[in-house]
Amino acid sequence: MDEIRENLSKVHQEIISSCNKYGRSENDVSLLCVSKTKPEEKIIAAYNCGERHFGESYAVEASEKITHLKELGYRDIIWHFIGPIQKNKTRLIAEHFDMVESLDRAIVATRLNDQRPEGLPPLEVLIQVNISAEDQKSGCDISEIDSLIDTIQKCPKLKLRGFMGVGMDTPDFEIIDKEFSKLKSLFDEYSKKLEDFNILSIGMTHDLDIAVKNQTTEVRIGTAIFGAREYKTMTTDNQNIAFIGGGNMSTCIYESIIASGFNPQNITVSGPHLEKLEKFKTKGSVITTDNIDALKNADIVFLGVKPQILTSVLDEIAASGVALNHKLFVSMAAGYKLSSIEEKLNTKKIIRIMPNTPAKLGLGVIAVVYDTEVSENEKQLSEKMLAKMGTCIVGDEDNLNVIGAVAGCGPAFVYRFMEALIAEAVAHGLSADNARKIVEQTVLGSANMSIKNQDCTLASLREAVTSKGGTTYAGLCKMTEGNFEQVMKNTVQASLDRTYEFEKMF
Repeated sequence: MDEIRENLSKVHQEIISSCNKYGRSENDVSLLCVSKTKPEEKIIAAYNCGERHFGESYAVEASEKITHLKELGYRDIIWHFIGPIQKNKTRLIAEHFDMVESLDRAIVATRLNDQRPEGLPPLEVLIQVNISAEDQKSGCDISEIDSLIDTIQKCPKLKLRGFMGVGMDTPDFEIIDKEFSKLKSLFDEYSKKLEDFNILSIGMTHDLDIAVKNQTTEVRIGTAIFGAREYKTMTTDNQNIAFIGGGNMSTCIYESIIASGFNPQNITVSGPHLEKLEKFKTKGSVITTDNIDALKNADIVFLGVKPQILTSVLDEIAASGVALNHKLFVSMAAGYKLSSIEEKLNTKKIIRIMPNTPAKLGLGVIAVVYDTEVSENEKQLSEKMLAKMGTCIVGDEDNLNVIGAVAGCGPAFVYRFMEALIAEAVAHGLSADNARKIVEQTVLGSANMSIKNQDCTLASLREAVTSKGGTTYAGLCKMTEGNFEQVMKNTVQASLDRTYEFEKMF
């Protein structure tokens, strides 16, 4: 591929220029080609240009590429793992990689050591230090370095080689310069007392020059070599959608999606019992009992399981090895916060929704909250998917809890009120059928009077029905005597309290 050859030439020239600028030898800075998510043919193209060091971030995807490329004869590639390390992926990393640049926890060091196969040389490691102090970034705190080094030195199958750091994602190069300088000072300090501690890995495509200035020995470049990953604009006809769980609410959302113009053939629904999923199959969708089969090719994943089941589903997804960072997850589990899902899936492309049951008739309220990495395109598409269910109300997670208590639980409170009215009508001689018809039509008519008179307060509508000293007034007085408003306050608060209990559980 001529384009990759040209790109590599430009990158090497940029390294040489920066080295000349800061009085360094070009041989002092090595290039790590970041090939995560890139196909094997692009790696081979870079290999044929003389590159031998490649960096990967997804353990399962990478291990498959590494194995296949070795089978093809590319056995002299040095593979670097550069992404956040999940504990359940340490075996794959220990078995397939030559260097790990993102070691930041003692437990991961121990697992890598224990799982490194006999016969392989020690796994070389860099300690990733969180130099930007950003919570979302991996890396150990500076105060944890000594303890982590002590653990590594007790691991005979690991060999400590240096530090790695990622600068803040900011256009302010002065901030990045200070962060890199801080890590360089730490590197100098530890290189004086540790043998073979001679690799400082800082710098990527956008901050290469600052890294060279701060004496990096390696730069990690992906985009400038292989090109940016191409993202398709999300539309109704190009999205693969998965439902994990095919229950009532998943069915309701599915119907809204189809009614909104999405192709049912692009939808896969998973659940433990195929016979309960047949309704989706008859409309052209794929059904399966394997959640990961549903997940693999999906762009959008609806998590349609109860909160107490969601933890195990998220663990299953996290352990699947499927790349998750470009998928959009939509959870409808009450009390399961965004932060809890983030922690499991290591992504912030998450939407929480809370529909109520009238959504089945297209008359629902759907509370929606977006995580920080959900794009505007994804927001618009998600609201289109939900539009046939009723009205979407967007807010934050505190709003979501309140909407859940009022709109989500509210239908049950209304039904309880209706039951009481019907029971009293029957007690005073009406037939059960007529009593129900009267109450249903009264609630429907009252709701429509409110909807069609937005310039009137509910109090004014109530007063229009009430004559002082009349029958309605007498009934309302009894509601006041019964402390009706306090009862409703306690009712909503109890629902909120239970929601907060769920949040603590998950």
